[in-house]
Amino acid sequence: MKKFKVFGLMLIIVTLASMSVLAGGKSEKQDSTKATGTAKELTEGKAVGKLPKNFTIGKIPITLANGYHQADVAWFTKYAEEQYGAKVKVLDGKFEQATIVANLDQLVAEGVDAIVLHTYEAESVEAGIRAARKAGIPIITFYLQTNNDIPFVAINEADQAFEMGVATAKAWTKFHPDKPIIYGVVDYVDSPVVQAMRTGPFIKGLKSVAPNAKEGLILDGGGTRDTGYKAAQDMIQSHPEINVFYGASSDYSLAILPALEEAGRGKAVKGVPNTEILVGTDATEAELVKVFDPNSSFKVTMGLTPRENGILKVDTIVKAYLGEIDPDKRQTIEAHDKEIDYWSANIDEIQKWLEDEYMTKANLKK
Repeated sequence: MKKFKVFGLMLIIVTLASMSVLAGGKSEKQDSTKATGTAKELTEGKAVGKLPKNFTIGKIPITLANGYHQADVAWFTKYAEEQYGAKVKVLDGKFEQATIVANLDQLVAEGVDAIVLHTYEAESVEAGIRAARKAGIPIITFYLQTNNDIPFVAINEADQAFEMGVATAKAWTKFHPDKPIIYGVVDYVDSPVVQAMRTGPFIKGLKSVAPNAKEGLILDGGGTRDTGYKAAQDMIQSHPEINVFYGASSDYSLAILPALEEAGRGKAVKGVPNTEILVGTDATEAELVKVFDPNSSFKVTMGLTPRENGILKVDTIVKAYLGEIDPDKRQTIEAHDKEIDYWSANIDEIQKWLEDEYMTKANLKK
């Protein structure tokens, strides 16, 4: 498969896109509200007004075939019902942009009261967003901002992705000081936001510790675990010298691991990786079970927070409906992730974090 060198180009695209977005928006200064901390703390920012009976929020997750998005929907639905008495209609985006666009059109046609949209491509949904606002339906986007003047819930992942790179490079150079880092990525190469928030900062973090770290191969994962697995197989077969693997989502990290194991790799001894360090994204149950397995080379991930994100999105869309924030004003409400690695994390704290965020009782100490 073809090697992709995309980081410089993608970061330029992100910069230009951001400039274009700002130019197309209103002239007033954008609001930015940072949301960090526990779900209890976040609920202190809940909407004040009352919603009408049978209030329905349409929610379009980018895919429901992923552990993070499953937990996000679960928390979103639970909080919307318990806090506001709202109903939630979920339409799976299936990681297909045409499906996401069709879902948006369907929710507008059905006349739901509000919409929360997660898309991975901006331009194709902008007409649907305008149609929603014309129909009087407030709508917000998550993770990817469009060119529309509406609220946007963002995740600041760049800092934690950088820290993952730092932790990975420090561990590898400690355990294998005679082996320079050669990294490979199963990636979303056509997604500027992933390049800006995940892959680019991760590589910068690696090189901040190991400036001589070299790229082995970067391949697009194709959007699913199956296609990511095929990309990982190609990467391992064509570049066996790669000793740091990064999966830009849990679908990709959990695709790389079996490909490594199939090749007789993916192993560690008492937390010391033998032939590589595998780095993931999302910190789902399936990832963390491997991260804290002392015999697995999967040792680092970025913890997305489905509870906080779900609550934050519900509060934001309800406030937009009630007029407590302007539904026609560009404003960014920011959430944050956390870096998790085997060597520095407190397993009891991560166990509690996993239970709270993903509604699971998985035992990380097994």
